[in-house]
Amino acid sequence: MRVRTQLEDEYGSISPLIMGYFIIAMSLTFLISNIASVYIARRDLINLTEGALSRAVQELDEFAYYYQVPIPEIFPGQSKAVPINCSDAGRTFSQEVALIAKSKLDLYGRSFNQASSDIELKSFICDGKSLRVSLQQVHQLPFKLRVFGITEFTNQIEVSMESIYR
Repeated sequence: MRVRTQLEDEYGSISPLIMGYFIIAMSLTFLISNIASVYIARRDLINLTEGALSRAVQELDEFAYYYQVPIPEIFPGQSKAVPINCSDAGRTFSQEVALIAKSKLDLYGRSFNQASSDIELKSFICDGKSLRVSLQQVHQLPFKLRVFGITEFTNQIEVSMESIYR
């Protein structure tokens, strides 16, 4: 006759616990990696946009600047602003975005192209003294959850700049 001990009854009970912890750890790793990837892609898009916008805001409307249209003495309470040539600013912005995106593609190689798609310009607003831009970019997640249909994330940002002097 064999006597069962308590130790034999608990044999193998730690395996489900270890598998549960492993699943939780891997899920957190996937989640944190995807969130970090989206955050980095968003910061890259904001930096790219700010760089291109700072170059575009330097497009001077020479006629309004040199001939002071409207004359600043008529509107004394307004801040002085360097007038922006909106058509030149739009063209410069588009060229700068394309140039910076191409340089990043050359720098990171094909893996950067797979991680992010082209940048889409949603709106470009120029009122002669400030620029406002809205851009959108679809970012492919490094760890796709196809079961839930989560494979990409869309970053949409809005950046504005104003040209003033004192």
